[in-house]
Amino acid sequence: MSDLQDSKDVTAAATGPAEATEPAAATEVTAPEATASEVTQAAAPRARSRRTVALIAGGLGIAVLAGGALWAAGRIADADRTAPTRYWVAAGADPRPTGTPEPVATVPPNELTGKLLPVTAEFELGPDLDAEGNDFYVSGERALQAVKDARTGLSGDERAERDKALAGLKLKGVAGRSYHRSSEQLVMEIQLTQADPQALAKLSEFSRKILELTGGGRDAPKIEGFPDAKCALTVLGKEKTEDQNKIDTIDCEALQGDVLVSFRMYGPKPLSANDAAGLFKQQLNHLKSPGESV
Repeated sequence: MSDLQDSKDVTAAATGPAEATEPAAATEVTAPEATASEVTQAAAPRARSRRTVALIAGGLGIAVLAGGALWAAGRIADADRTAPTRYWVAAGADPRPTGTPEPVATVPPNELTGKLLPVTAEFELGPDLDAEGNDFYVSGERALQAVKDARTGLSGDERAERDKALAGLKLKGVAGRSYHRSSEQLVMEIQLTQADPQALAKLSEFSRKILELTGGGRDAPKIEGFPDAKCALTVLGKEKTEDQNKIDTIDCEALQGDVLVSFRMYGPKPLSANDAAGLFKQQLNHLKSPGESV
């Protein structure tokens, strides 16, 4: 990618499904009022495809902010934390179940997942981030292919521009993990995108502007020691909903070398922004020196 327009093109491709109004076949619901049975049955292909594409394209913070209100509130109490940790099945492998299902393999150790903040004693693995589960790694090649395969409504010329921008991203991989603190019903999500530093810098610059626009004027905490990190506070939920039914959310982003860090914490109001900022700082420190941040 050569300029900010390229980063917008990538982001537009990544977040396109977030604006879709026609739901596809469904497996879960995201409305705050949903019951457990509705969560199991109702539709989230928009959220699922939106987050898959967004995670992959590199504009992680942008996509999370764009679609957060559709899913965050309903996931705290009804989220599926039973899905096993997964990683991408190798190309050509047969995904169909056999008579005796084999145990699902955990995420294989690799450099990028090692940079994710470990699950400490105060947390457990949280809601599934997507079909990959709540703790995953996707190679750059498979991630890019997922973006290209996604239905985005782009014309042939637009797809060509998108593919050119994606090629310039030189994506190496995407890793994600969610965390749940049951004592306070808090959920934290962290996603790492590893790619060309210059391309990520352009994406980061654009997504920082999005964070500024979505902050709604609320004072977000600064991250000590990381002046380039950016956070924004938002409230999810209908305007007429009582405060106790609303979801407080903080989204943060920081670029560290060739890794773009996207962080989100959400839970019932009031959410401790300082607590969230402290955990985000732990992730950034862990990225620099794994094993020394916790």
